[in-house]
Amino acid sequence: MLYLLDWSGYMFRAYYALPQLTDKNGNNQNAVYGFLRMLLALLKDKPDYFVIARDHPSKTFREKEFQQYKATRPAIPDDFKRQISTIKQLPQKIGIKTIEIPGYEADDIIYTLVKSFKRQTPITIISGDKDLKQLLEPNVEFYDPMKKQKETFQDFQQKRGFDPINIVDYLALVWDSSDNIPWVEGIGPKWAKNLVQQYGEIENIYQNLHKLAPSIQKKLKEGKDKAYLSKSLITLQNIEQLQNIELKDLKLNIDFWKFKQVVSELSFPSLISQIDKLKQIINTPSQNSLF
Repeated sequence: MLYLLDWSGYMFRAYYALPQLTDKNGNNQNAVYGFLRMLLALLKDKPDYFVIARDHPSKTFREKEFQQYKATRPAIPDDFKRQISTIKQLPQKIGIKTIEIPGYEADDIIYTLVKSFKRQTPITIISGDKDLKQLLEPNVEFYDPMKKQKETFQDFQQKRGFDPINIVDYLALVWDSSDNIPWVEGIGPKWAKNLVQQYGEIENIYQNLHKLAPSIQKKLKEGKDKAYLSKSLITLQNIEQLQNIELKDLKLNIDFWKFKQVVSELSFPSLISQIDKLKQIINTPSQNSLF
């Protein structure tokens, strides 16, 4: 089993899920503590391979294509910023591989790794980002840590009535405040779902405009450029720099001594016993996935 963790969403979840937790110097450490606690919970499922995918701070091709991309996201609180540098150092210290690539987002890293290894091992994508659901396949599942819900390829089909790959077409039609992506005004979730169920890809929807009600035709015609731009922004990209990576390079190899040292230095004594429990679980013969 390969776990692919979307760093950004997980980190924000860690910060906003817990109240302030100050250290001896009065600095808030809630995100650091929350991140480690949630990471421990995932590791107890004993994945064979584990990657944390991070956005690179450089501009992505999406921002170059559409300057307003993600422009409406709120500023990160200062006490959260101070914790991010600490959190970034943790995975490497305890034996978890982290990947970030200039010009790309974490989602593109996850996409590339899924495409590379989906035939070699079952994959679980850990994220709250619905864009990543385009990667759902029979051997690839999605786990939302905020909702604590698993979603499989079959779950998605039953709920939406179309294949996961077509979520890019659905999202290209409806408003999404999180990434500030353009949308077709007047086409809400119900109509978007119906159109994708019937015609699939955006391209096919526009080829069949003449079959739709005049009011829907008008909205789609007026929003055509936005729909195509939106789809191009949502569609994940393959990263050439990751083509030579092998599955063995992603092997999870936890250094329990360093792990305990890290939490001791951070003054999180309650996590010591959790690390001991994790070590016992890791050294016990495998059972079925908790997810």
